Amino acid sequence: MKIIGMIMILISSTLIGYIISLRYSLRRWTLKCLISSLNMLKTEISYSKTPLSEAFEKISEVSDSSIRFLFSNTAKILNLNEGYTAGEALEISLSKWKDNNFNKDDIEIIKSLGYGLGNSDGYNQENNLELALELLKKQLADAEELGKKNERLYRNLGFLIGVVIVILFI
Repeated sequence: MKIIGMIMILISSTLIGYIISLRYSLRRWTLKCLISSLNMLKTEISYSKTPLSEAFEKISEVSDSSIRFLFSNTAKILNLNEGYTAGEALEISLSKWKDNNFNKDDIEIIKSLGYGLGNSDGYNQENNLELALELLKKQLADAEELGKKNERLYRNLGFLIGVVIVILFI
């Protein structure tokens, strides 16, 4: 019975380490999907000259499920015609989006992107999107570097903490 308990402790602590390390992978995936979707939004605005609410709807239909809520909810808010700007709609969507994997810097970049959408001509909106994309690419590079360091650390740390607890029980 004691051995089963020790095995359960070891397995659960290892799983906790893997779950913590998974957050780093999810952040990288979400950032990649957001960058891809923003590139599509840039195309919709620049070349198709699609209105923002329609562009957000189109992007939400083809976006990965990890970020679909952001675009679909922003489109819904803009379609309600309650006087919200694209930036305000995007900020409301960000505040309602509870299961995102972004950190504070990522969210600030998205908010700053929203302030330039719909408030200027197509050229300035394209420049604003380009700036946001560059900043998000830098965030992605930072997330990849951080993930390389911390993912393995947390996996090993979870296992080692389990080993220490098992040794203490012996």
